Amino acid sequence: MGRGVEMTSGGKCVRFLMFAVNFLIWVSSIVILVLGIWTVVDRPYLERLLGNEMYMTAAYILIATGCIIFFISFLGCFGALKEVKCMLLTYFIIVLLLFIILLIGGILGYVFKDKAKTSITHTMMGTMRDYGTEGNDQITKAWDETQQAMKCCAIEEQEEWLKYSKVFSTTGDRIPQSCCQKDSSGNLQNCQRAPNESNSYTEGCLEKSVEFVEQHAVIIGGVAIAVALIMVLGLILSLVLFKLIN
Repeated sequence: MGRGVEMTSGGKCVRFLMFAVNFLIWVSSIVILVLGIWTVVDRPYLERLLGNEMYMTAAYILIATGCIIFFISFLGCFGALKEVKCMLLTYFIIVLLLFIILLIGGILGYVFKDKAKTSITHTMMGTMRDYGTEGNDQITKAWDETQQAMKCCAIEEQEEWLKYSKVFSTTGDRIPQSCCQKDSSGNLQNCQRAPNESNSYTEGCLEKSVEFVEQHAVIIGGVAIAVALIMVLGLILSLVLFKLIN
């Protein structure tokens, strides 16, 4: 039969647990959605300097999965309350697929964490060569926004702009203006030809970028795996409840 009329006290307990777990999954879906959007929106200029799409892919997986889980958790709650077997079966299949996708998203976050420094270093070297050149406005913007937001300059030291850049080897400037600190009025100083500790940022962007990405990757991976484990409870309870319904 598709629905049950009466259940034992044990069955009612399972039904209550099923509802409670799905409510927790529903709350988790909101957390996942917010986390995914935050990852994509927060400092988007870094994406061009990461050198790997795994980090952003994990974020997009979280957003898509969070939206689906938000709605599918209602199906689990309704199926448990109304004791509808076809809903519980549909819920089990969809949640199983989401569990696999979410687990992959979490693993991607941790995998990129381990590869972040090598990937970012390689990409930063390549993009520095194209900084300020024709047709590479997005790269130039990414570097400028990164250096100003993170208060850093080049990869590890300022001299790298002269070493890697095609532009600064001919203009007489040693660094971009985005490496310069702001004056008391909030305007960027003109330090391109004579940068020092008082008028420019001397720390490299590599360590700060890697630290930022690793922190996000740990959060993404941790939340994704935690929610995936909660979903396992939902899968188990949906199977048990499916068997108990007459």
